[in-house]
Amino acid sequence: ESCGYLGLPIFGADIVTLPGNKHLVALDFQPVLPLDNDDDGKQKPSLFPRQYLQLEEKLQTIHSKYQKSSSDSTPLLPWGGDIPPQATRFFSPYALWTRLSDENAMDTVDTVVWQAFQEYTDLYLELMGAVQDDVDAGKLGLGAQTDDSDNPVLDGQIEYLEYRRTNDPARPMLQRLYGNEWSERVIGDVLFPDL
Repeated sequence: ESCGYLGLPIFGADIVTLPGNKHLVALDFQPVLPLDNDDDGKQKPSLFPRQYLQLEEKLQTIHSKYQKSSSDSTPLLPWGGDIPPQATRFFSPYALWTRLSDENAMDTVDTVVWQAFQEYTDLYLELMGAVQDDVDAGKLGLGAQTDDSDNPVLDGQIEYLEYRRTNDPARPMLQRLYGNEWSERVIGDVLFPDL
């Protein structure tokens, strides 16, 4: 790509432990740009730029290892349930999303979730290394952009930050623990600041 902007996904990892042995896990390569099918709807949307599709195939394999199941087996991590429609824009087809609460939940977090986290992290670092190699070799045509008014990647990042500032699911818990003022400051200034 030589458009000056590279719509790479953002690595997202939320591993939350709640009282009562409840655990929420979301690991994803979150899309910055909307994942739309091509015009005839025959081609599945691509999360990665074309030159890195072999890494997207690796991500699909990793995801299938943990979340997909064949007819004769159960997935290593059960699907966590429907993602709210307003949030689906920010999840890839390879999101690992689970809720754990059985007697083995902590063991699952310590083993299966940890392994999945390592594999997702390693692949993201591999993607970033490949991109850096291409930048160093002059293959991407990325240059300093002086005008951000027509930058779809920046627009996607801003859209995500605005969504999370408004809809952060941790807000009620943070408010109960630390109060409204502190919670809003952390959500708006630390977790999801303006760009």
